[in-house]
Amino acid sequence: MSTVLETTTLLAQVGMGRIQGGWEYIWAAYGIAWASLSLYALSLWIRRPIKASRDTKE
Repeated sequence: MSTVLETTTLLAQVGMGRIQGGWEYIWAAYGIAWASLSLYALSLWIRRPIKASRDTKE
């Protein structure tokens, strides 16, 4: 009987309903992801071999 009471108490503390708000975290996650991809692309472009860029000009 003690386990049932503990489970009921735990469920009462959790609450019921829907999460409200939270879009700030979603937009922040998208922003961090796009910023990371952009910085990685920029680092690849900066580190590209110089010879390859000279060959394309000729």
